[in-house]
Amino acid sequence: MSYLYFFGAIIALVIANVFKVLRQAQFIDPYDNPKNNVLVKGLAIGNFINFFVPLRLGNLYRAYYDGKRMKYGVSFSLATIIVEIILDFIFVSFVYIIFSLLGKESFQTLLFYLVLLLIVLIGCIVLKKLRRQVKTIIYKFATLFNRSIELKILKTSWFTILSFENIITKVNKFKLILYSVLNWAMNILSCYLLCQSLNYFSNTYDAFNFFFSNVGITSSIIVQTISLPKAAIIGILLYFSISTILLFLCSYILKKQKVKKSKHDKLLLHVNQDDRLQFLELYFNSSDDSNYFKNYLKLNNDVAIIADYSAGSNATTMLCSKDGQTFWRKYSLNKDAKKLKEQIDWIRQHEDKLTLTSIISETYDDGVCSYDMPYIPDAVTCFNYVHTMPFDAAWSTLKEALDDINKLHKLQKKKADKATIMKYIDEKVLKNIDKIEQGEFIKPLLKYKKIYINGKEYNNLEYFKKYLNYDYLYNIFKNDEYADIHGDFTIENIICLKNGQNNGKNFYIIDPNTGNFHNSPYLDYAKLFQSVHGGYEFLMNTKNVSYHDDTIDFLFTKSSIYYQLFDKLVIYLKDKFGEEGLKSIFYHEIIHWLRLMPYKIEKNGERSLLFYARMLMLMADVEERFKDETSNF
Repeated sequence: MSYLYFFGAIIALVIANVFKVLRQAQFIDPYDNPKNNVLVKGLAIGNFINFFVPLRLGNLYRAYYDGKRMKYGVSFSLATIIVEIILDFIFVSFVYIIFSLLGKESFQTLLFYLVLLLIVLIGCIVLKKLRRQVKTIIYKFATLFNRSIELKILKTSWFTILSFENIITKVNKFKLILYSVLNWAMNILSCYLLCQSLNYFSNTYDAFNFFFSNVGITSSIIVQTISLPKAAIIGILLYFSISTILLFLCSYILKKQKVKKSKHDKLLLHVNQDDRLQFLELYFNSSDDSNYFKNYLKLNNDVAIIADYSAGSNATTMLCSKDGQTFWRKYSLNKDAKKLKEQIDWIRQHEDKLTLTSIISETYDDGVCSYDMPYIPDAVTCFNYVHTMPFDAAWSTLKEALDDINKLHKLQKKKADKATIMKYIDEKVLKNIDKIEQGEFIKPLLKYKKIYINGKEYNNLEYFKKYLNYDYLYNIFKNDEYADIHGDFTIENIICLKNGQNNGKNFYIIDPNTGNFHNSPYLDYAKLFQSVHGGYEFLMNTKNVSYHDDTIDFLFTKSSIYYQLFDKLVIYLKDKFGEEGLKSIFYHEIIHWLRLMPYKIEKNGERSLLFYARMLMLMADVEERFKDETSNF
């Protein structure tokens, strides 16, 4: 044995592993400070395990060891190692092709790597062309397990996808190629020097093939050495043992190294595990809108998301934290960004006329719109407020909010015109009915004249069409007046302060909707009806619905507070607008439900039956309420 060559082989192997760690760090660096001492120690331990176990399973412990010391855990660590292994397969394939061109041919091993290379190539094409289907398969597989395991599977898949994408977008490609080339060059050099020091290997190719052939990577080193001569066994054992010890010692040399980076991108923004799972489920079980998720990460990269409070719209509302400050962030992407910008402009224009939320900051650029609002610890939605306060206090606050919105309704008043009313009926009633009738779960119900909802018989949608037409609706709306309106004045959009005041009031209003062209104040009151009459907030918390033929069953709940508030609100509005105005408000409530349905059909699928059933129940209630006026509603 030539000791000089032997120790040279060991040093070359250690250096090869250091380059391997430097390459792994390239995938970590965009999101976390790569702790090279930890990565080197993890690799040393993994190599030690690989000496005894097949299939390089030591990489699993390596992923666990590294991940426990990373910001994003084992899933992220495993993802970087998966990408590393695939890159290694690609490089080793080219090494064997070069050996083959030099006449050093092992057909079985070359075929093995060429097949792997082909699989990788086909996999890349499949992922590119069938991205949505692959994501769905991952989602379906993950959901076979409990929520904890599902989260781990989806996180690992998410991190792996991002790691591959980062090869193109974030990783320094020069360093990635350089470290890969140096890693394998040093591996080959180590095999050459080992060949020179041990009599067992006849040339560099034989030594390289011993460790990296299809047999070499699928079995453990100790199993491979059993059939070798005694001198070769001792030499290979020393080669691996000493290189592993030296690599382990290198981790302590690197221990004092501190890599500082002022800002890293975030892989998962949500603090709450349930919100993380919800986000990943959305990613893997939705249409492949890659730009949406890229913009999402870009927009919210500077914050930690404490909780997601998004409700029934295409805008997302989240409680966020940044630099020790807590605040609300609302944002929309792509085609919905313009609508959110209109909301920001509306708030700016009316902040001195109405008790509205404050805007801390805003952004609108390249299909992304967001604004931040202050977080007030004792602020709760009016839904929470009315259900935790005495009724008199609840009604007093709601009435104060009504009086506030009434001031808005005095601005830019004018008489409704027939053309706009007809457009309103066409766009918001007739077209939405057409969309409802195409709903996957609603369409089978339409063949029945009557359906049974929670055991009670109700007329189906076809029955009510004789009222939902131009002539009848115009007759109801013809005396409406137009003015400035909020447009989405639901219970949830009134924020109440339990222990304080905002500009002398214990409430403020959020989330205006500027997408109305029939700008009657009655729309705002009808939105309150949607809450206290329709029980929308309770319906949102109803998760299950059963249906069969002409029957829909679900747990329908509405609090006594809502019934009391509804009775008070009816008296308040009747005193203010008379019977004619009250009737118009009820009809606008029905139209709100018609407008709501297509969104529920698109987003909720089967659960859209809940909202369809409740809409029919409300139509029946309105018919009963006004049955003495005419034969119609």
